[in-house]
Amino acid sequence: MNILRLVSALETSFLARYLPYLLREADQTLSAPFYAALTEQGVARSEWRVLAVLFEFGSLPVVDLATAALSPQPTVTHALRRLEERGFVTRQPGKKDKRQRVITITEQGASLTSTLVDTAKRLEADALADAGDLSGLLEQLQALTQSVRHRLDGANGPSIPSSSPDAKPLGPNGKTIAT
Repeated sequence: MNILRLVSALETSFLARYLPYLLREADQTLSAPFYAALTEQGVARSEWRVLAVLFEFGSLPVVDLATAALSPQPTVTHALRRLEERGFVTRQPGKKDKRQRVITITEQGASLTSTLVDTAKRLEADALADAGDLSGLLEQLQALTQSVRHRLDGANGPSIPSSSPDAKPLGPNGKTIAT
């Protein structure tokens, strides 16, 4: 099948109207230059998500870090091992529950992450330079995510795991929800 027929088929297909597919396609297209920059820095995507969350929100228990990084806990655990070996994060026992591990970004990790955040912002701005004002789209995506999460939480119970009885869940923007 030639590329024009494939594109034409996709325009009228299920996938052309399936929001999760379109969001993933947009993510992959927009993120490709940044993924190349990560590769140049020797940082895996899973490591980037962990570093970005810790950089933005500070120290977190592993369970909450995995939730905020939008990654399965085993993926985060493997990324943490590599990041810790390179001196980008530290693990400490929890204050109330010594079995819990709280992860903190190091000065070296914060420096690398700051550079990567600047790169991400620059590449995003370059890619979206002709896209116009996207603030409405961002608000719609945030509202959609919150609505879907609320609907799913209502049907299945809370989707945000708690690592301890006094841990505060993370909201749709990754920030702690006051309970």
